[in-house]
Amino acid sequence: MAASTETKDLTTRNQLRGTVESVRTGSVMAEVVIDVEGQQFVAAVTKHSVERLRLSAGDSVTVLVKATEVMLAKGSGSYEELTTRNQIKGKVRSVETGSVMAEVRIDVAGGELVAAVTRHSVERLGLAEGDDVVALVKATEVMLAK
Repeated sequence: MAASTETKDLTTRNQLRGTVESVRTGSVMAEVVIDVEGQQFVAAVTKHSVERLRLSAGDSVTVLVKATEVMLAKGSGSYEELTTRNQIKGKVRSVETGSVMAEVRIDVAGGELVAAVTRHSVERLGLAEGDDVVALVKATEVMLAK
């Protein structure tokens, strides 16, 4: 069967184009470092996935992150005491609150990240349009498409 070149629409709203900087493969998992307009993302994916996609430095990829996997910290600092590798600095574009959950849209290098967080968290942090935030995403929650 021939490989399809057709692009598929996905329910994952967070889709940022980047370039693979490096691939470090272990016996089961691999660490892929991606540059998205100067912002570094790290994806921990299976060795099988790296082989199937034939990922290597210089490849163009799309970084995919579900909105529910994005945590937020208010401010623009870095958090060296966390194991979370992906700490993406940005500015809140908008906050839409529902009765339980909220959607926070963030301008970041390469486009936009959306975080689906609880309304309580938005209120507790006092998040509003224009605020500096850091989006936190575990490397194991980053998917890649080629």
